[in-house]
Amino acid sequence: MDVLSVNLEHCFGIESLNYEFDFTKGNVFAVYARNGLMKTSFAKVFKKLQMSKSKEIRDEIFGIDGNAEVKCDGMDIAPENIFVIKSFENSYQADITSLLINEDIKTRLKDVLKARDKFLKALEKDSELKIKKTSSGKTVFELEPTIILDFGFEESSLLVNVLSFRGQAPEVDFSSIPYQRIFDAGVIRKINSAEFQSKIRDYISRSEEIYSSYAFLSKGNLTLPKLKNVHKSLKNEKYFSQGNKIFLAESGNIENIDELSAKIEEVEGHLRTVPEFQEIEKLLSDAKGTQLRDIIEVNPDIVEWLTIERLPELKKCLWLSYIQKNSILYEDLCDKYETLSREIDNVDLDDTPWKKALEIYDKRFSVPYKMEIENLKGAIIGESIPRVVFSFTNGKDMKKLSRDELDDLDVLSQGEKRALYLLNIIFEIEKIKNSGCEALFIVDDIADSFDYKNKYAIVEYLYEIAQNDKYSMIVLSHNFDFYRTISSRLGLKRENRLCANIKDGSVCFVQEFYQNQPFIQWKKHPNEQNIIAMIPFVRNLVEYGRDMHVAVPGDDETNNDYSLLTTLLHEKAETNNMRFLDLNELYSTYLGIDRFETSVDLNKKIMDTLYEICDAITIEHSELENKVLLSMAIRHKAEAFMKKEIREYTGQITWRVNRRTNNTGTSNQFLLAIESKANQTRELLNGYKQFGENAKIGTIEEVAIMTPENIHLNSFMYEPIMDMDIAELISLYRQCKMLN
Repeated sequence: MDVLSVNLEHCFGIESLNYEFDFTKGNVFAVYARNGLMKTSFAKVFKKLQMSKSKEIRDEIFGIDGNAEVKCDGMDIAPENIFVIKSFENSYQADITSLLINEDIKTRLKDVLKARDKFLKALEKDSELKIKKTSSGKTVFELEPTIILDFGFEESSLLVNVLSFRGQAPEVDFSSIPYQRIFDAGVIRKINSAEFQSKIRDYISRSEEIYSSYAFLSKGNLTLPKLKNVHKSLKNEKYFSQGNKIFLAESGNIENIDELSAKIEEVEGHLRTVPEFQEIEKLLSDAKGTQLRDIIEVNPDIVEWLTIERLPELKKCLWLSYIQKNSILYEDLCDKYETLSREIDNVDLDDTPWKKALEIYDKRFSVPYKMEIENLKGAIIGESIPRVVFSFTNGKDMKKLSRDELDDLDVLSQGEKRALYLLNIIFEIEKIKNSGCEALFIVDDIADSFDYKNKYAIVEYLYEIAQNDKYSMIVLSHNFDFYRTISSRLGLKRENRLCANIKDGSVCFVQEFYQNQPFIQWKKHPNEQNIIAMIPFVRNLVEYGRDMHVAVPGDDETNNDYSLLTTLLHEKAETNNMRFLDLNELYSTYLGIDRFETSVDLNKKIMDTLYEICDAITIEHSELENKVLLSMAIRHKAEAFMKKEIREYTGQITWRVNRRTNNTGTSNQFLLAIESKANQTRELLNGYKQFGENAKIGTIEEVAIMTPENIHLNSFMYEPIMDMDIAELISLYRQCKMLN
């Protein structure tokens, strides 16, 4: 795969997106996108394409049909070449069948499945039950599940149970009677009715009298149905051709097949004259009843099987009749299956792709269980879903649980549940590897909410996948830390590191501006915007290094470079008087910046410039420096408002001195007391909440949530502030301006 062209319109919230991923320079792209922008919608589109459900792609909120044109090297991408990895699906289970067998078994399995299909088609014809049918738009398998249910097989597989029919013969040959015509829902309701069942019992009682009038018949031994079977065998074997005869008690010698036919017709004629038989036929006068009456007319001996007690026997008798009728196809299937079964019994799971996938998993994740396949034979032949059993041990005892039991007990931690989900993803990927096909992986925040150990384990696995030239990958994340880790560990080139943005309502991808530390770029270009963005960075250098009293000479611990820079992060008495000139020597000493860019007016006030820049920021300007500047401006606006309101307040304010002590005083006393507090914004809010308006308190509480100590910490660990939504920061900034 060289080039992937993506053109989306009205796709699950993406109004439009048009981009060409060029994989010739690297087979992995990392895309950073803030929450709610496009990430999940993008993955959802590809999931629909993977499932061949492109018609379901749409704008769900506004009900607009979507258009998703995705081409690989100029051709529509094939569903089998797409694999979407979601962040987490609790109940997700991979089909690991193909990982359990080698190529020899796969070849033999194909032969077995062909024989099975021929056999099923014969049963379908005789029973009139469909192998599969469409019901309410869904595919429903009918024939096999019915057989399995009627015989009470535990394993939901016809093949696994196919040998159990050997040696079984139907008590009566009912192969000419379609199963569906008797066990149709409407017919079976009529059969189960009290009136119908009463007439059947009366008929059985009367028929016994007729049986007793024929000495050659014996109830429970040689019944009329069995005599008909004898008739069929004698006819097929041409028994009478050499003058052979049979002797029927009190009826003498029967010298040809016609005489035997006549004798059988005589008995059947008597049975039909029984009033109860005629009453049964009368009950079957409607459409559904006619279907059953036609069967009874041709096979009057089936009436005795229509009692509620014997219906389960009738079901088995019908199936065995069909199997006997198609004995050649059945025996061929049995022979092929026996050979396959012996090979499966000799499968060494330690030498299968499934085991190799487990080893990949075990190397990376620590979980409290071991796994094994409980229904290996049914899983391998694809007749039933592989049942993975989880074994737990406490050192003495061992407990085995199915996946459902494990989920019901809810004993796994969230981390272990996520690890189990990743195991199933590994199974799916190993299947793709074994297929030898090209694949496009869409990875949607797979490491979200994982601890760092597991996060790096995931990164290493993605790295291994990326080493295969057959695979291309687009990794999506709203977590800048994970995005940066992927970009670094997988060695992505500049062109393959993208950030998603919105422009004129459309999603667009642009190269990440900061390929390494953003501060390097800021130092190289000390313009007004970057100078202000570096204020928290420089303050951290002072805090964690040595305060050299560059701007504030002397040894005063409270009046130094750190406190000067703090006046630009919190509202202080000198905040609005600070100029770029005040930072010139500081930046030279701590950052090695000899001079600011010529466009910087050294006499211009820093706060005026900060607000000018923030007023012009739009959602298209999502660079880190803009988020830092907005966070600073938001805090200043909020603190300036609260200080003004508190100064004008004439009541008493209470503030905390230490863990056990509170003080109460005037607004000026309160402001003086918190001047040296570590978190000035929070302290001001605590004071303002004692008398302020609820709506304005709500706005400032949002300030405390969105712009806390991040501004300080993120000079070195800036990912959390990078993950903040630029639109939310702009909105909060505007709200804070309105406070004043």
